[in-house]
Amino acid sequence: MRPPRPWAAAVFAVAFAARLAFTFLADQPLLYGHQYHYFTNGLLLAQHPSPLRYVLFSDEWRLWNGEWTIAPLYHLFLGVLFRLFGPHLLPLRLVQCALDALAAVAVASLGRRAAGPRGVWAGVAYALWWPAIEMTSWSMTENLHTVLFVGALALMAEEEAHPSRRRAFAAGVVLGFAALTRSVSTGFLPIAAVWRWWLAGRGRAGVRAALPIVLGGAVVILPWTARNVFLVHDAVLIESAAFENIWFANNFAERERLARQREVIHGEPTPAGKRQAALLFAVRGISRNPDLFLDKIAVNFWHFVRPEGLHNLVGIQRSLEAWRHVGSLVLDDLLLVLLVPLTVVFVFAGPRTPARGLIVGWMAYYLLMIVVVFHNEIRYRSAFVPFACVAAAGGLGSLFDPERRRRMGTWISLGVGLLIVVGMLRPYAGAGWRDAAATRLTARAVRAVEGGATDEAWRIAEQAAARAPRSPRPWFDLGQALDGHGDAAGALAAYVKGDPRATPANWRGLLARARLLPLLEGGDGAARALRQADRASWDVDPWLVLEIAWRELPPPRTDEVLLARNDYGAVRGMFHPRGIDAADDRSSQWARYEEGGSPPPGPHRWTRGRAWVRLLPTAAAAAYDVTVEMGSPFPSPNSAPVVMVRGNDGVAHAQALTAAVQPYTFRIGGAGPGEPLVLRFDSPVWSRAGEPADQGIRIDRVSVRPAP
Repeated sequence: MRPPRPWAAAVFAVAFAARLAFTFLADQPLLYGHQYHYFTNGLLLAQHPSPLRYVLFSDEWRLWNGEWTIAPLYHLFLGVLFRLFGPHLLPLRLVQCALDALAAVAVASLGRRAAGPRGVWAGVAYALWWPAIEMTSWSMTENLHTVLFVGALALMAEEEAHPSRRRAFAAGVVLGFAALTRSVSTGFLPIAAVWRWWLAGRGRAGVRAALPIVLGGAVVILPWTARNVFLVHDAVLIESAAFENIWFANNFAERERLARQREVIHGEPTPAGKRQAALLFAVRGISRNPDLFLDKIAVNFWHFVRPEGLHNLVGIQRSLEAWRHVGSLVLDDLLLVLLVPLTVVFVFAGPRTPARGLIVGWMAYYLLMIVVVFHNEIRYRSAFVPFACVAAAGGLGSLFDPERRRRMGTWISLGVGLLIVVGMLRPYAGAGWRDAAATRLTARAVRAVEGGATDEAWRIAEQAAARAPRSPRPWFDLGQALDGHGDAAGALAAYVKGDPRATPANWRGLLARARLLPLLEGGDGAARALRQADRASWDVDPWLVLEIAWRELPPPRTDEVLLARNDYGAVRGMFHPRGIDAADDRSSQWARYEEGGSPPPGPHRWTRGRAWVRLLPTAAAAAYDVTVEMGSPFPSPNSAPVVMVRGNDGVAHAQALTAAVQPYTFRIGGAGPGEPLVLRFDSPVWSRAGEPADQGIRIDRVSVRPAP
């Protein structure tokens, strides 16, 4: 086996290092429902007593919304990994880092075909593309589809340059596996065959060149189709979710009519009937609302090329860490702004090479599917940006080519691409400029608070808010500064002024009110604010909520932290607030306890592998006796995990837990004057279907007292 070429090894190393760094440094859990859909189904496959029979004769493991089937391969991929390495995220993420690094090498290979040796920089660009770096920590189909699909096209380009029926067949096989991962790839199989037929001179020679690609894809796809038809009695090529998506994207029905359509579709007794009804409503929606259909195309296009970093920072002002904003702006938005005009040059004015036809064919087909036929999400760029990197390398080559630079078409194409960039940036330019000016003023207001000039801080904050009247950031930053300096009443007033300007994606005010209202007012308003914070944990994501609270709120001045009882700002690296109220807690444990007749557990949280608790003790001391009520009860399969507890002094205390939650006391060195006492918990993790992934231990309460 020959060693990899230096350019391939370099691209792989850059991509793999970037993804590993994100995996270990960001250390984020699975987020949102889509990731848990695949993770849970992968666990079900891995833990099934007869997995092969389950896969062949049941579609339960790949259902979406209980009605529609999804392409199977990523579920199977997860099931195999969990079977081999156990139900843990780290092995999966390491494998996905390696796979996406291979995808970067395939992008570099295509770049060399499209733009010569310098095209290897296309692979470097993809290696550093922020969404791809982050995606490897997710359990999403893109992690398998990207490497398969880009690899298939790289094999096709290589086969065209060095004809080989075996390589063409292998390219078709890989493309078939990509189709079983995301079925949108299926439609490109005939396009790729036509491309190869055309390049080979059409006629019989073209058929001989194209046939291995078709056969390779068919060898993979058709056995799955036969399984659908003969074993589960559903005559569908790969999946049925595409029919649900086309209906969702094109029904153009108001809420009441949409509900009736959903009833009709779900009321059909057979899968074929559901698909037919969904397609009928989609066609009817387009025919009755052609204007809305055209509007959808425009909205989909501008959504697809939206600068996501600017959208999060300026548009909706999501509560993200500063480093995430920087990464998204520099390695996503800036890269996209550079790729778009160069891609347009490549598409309309690039040299007519075989690689150009293959890449343009895919990009045109994919845009047709996700902009015109279906709908799109930002993550759908994963199947487009790798080829945009290749196209941009080719477009840059055209601009540096003296002959092509003299052609009018090259400059017209560049102009069209720059106009698209203007359209991308226009919604955020004015607001971004105003927000930057307001941010500079707000920094002065924060310094005024630190200097004790509270009245001056309010005056400056008023000026900042006038510069950016739609932004809550000036008031939220002022509220955070006032809260950190002990002015709870002033902080609450500032947050209240910012709340009407906040979008649903900005949770700073919500979490601040949950902390401040109980301190200042109590009563129903405080209870309601706390319920809203708890509900955000359940409806959005508990880890995100706790991370934002840890950055936004000061550590509480107390000698006791009661987990899941307004612990925002005191805990980090944990999951949902459980056991607080049967009406508010949607934990599956409630149903289990109620069925058994036992009372629900007391308020608590489950940790991740690493978790933190912080507080400012009311009495300064050189050391504290810290008591932690913790355990490893059901549903944890770990009956006696060993937990490492560390404090500010860095001393590690090993403690073996039991299934019973009970108190354990540790002597922890105190922090410096005015510094919080921070406890870190490191524990082995476990996963179970229906529960968050990689949970650690349960903690109910942490209390401190000065050591004698």
